[in-house]
Amino acid sequence: MQELYSKDEDCFELYKILKRKMGNKIEYYGTPYTALFSGKYFLYYREPHSNIDYLFEKGIPFYYKFCKNGFLRIQVGSSIYHNASVGEKLAALSDFYEVLSEEFGEPTVFYTTKGDDEELLSMHWSFINKEEDIQKFKNGTYFDDVETDELIIMGEPKQKTEDYQLSYITKKIISKHVGLPFELLPLVDENIEDFVKFKTGKELTIPGCAKITGVPDKSFERKLSLK
Repeated sequence: MQELYSKDEDCFELYKILKRKMGNKIEYYGTPYTALFSGKYFLYYREPHSNIDYLFEKGIPFYYKFCKNGFLRIQVGSSIYHNASVGEKLAALSDFYEVLSEEFGEPTVFYTTKGDDEELLSMHWSFINKEEDIQKFKNGTYFDDVETDELIIMGEPKQKTEDYQLSYITKKIISKHVGLPFELLPLVDENIEDFVKFKTGKELTIPGCAKITGVPDKSFERKLSLK
């Protein structure tokens, strides 16, 4: 099997797509014409810059590798200048996902790696050899230099634990509303306050009436409101 590598020209073409749709939410480091693309993501749109002031703004580092008709991998993380929370990184990843899923469909896997100082959240698309790549992720042989920690396979059937399971259409509607693959909803739920804050710019509150005898009512879905 031929090994696939990220390509300068493909990464540059992808940057043009991202820049066209995300505008001043992203800036690149060095040059956009590189197989090891790196940049900075800003959660809110900013005024256009005519200098390098953006280098000193607080943003989330992001990276990607891209081989057209081969694979795509995008990662968001933290830096020594900005220690982003998981919810904040998920909000950033959501913005990228909304653009990339329109171009390339659903990702193949989501993963993190052990001992990662930047605590990167990664999405990977396999355009060929998909099943082989999934198996490599599962048995820990996809990478030679890092060890996968959390791994989520997109679209993988789950063991039935409820009386029914959501339909494909329902999952797509929920995914579209949240801005991330349906399989990542448990991770979003664990970090819902920060995710909503950085995704919408509004704080998440739980009405006090959603309690029974002073204890949060866990038998019903939480009633959420934005202020």
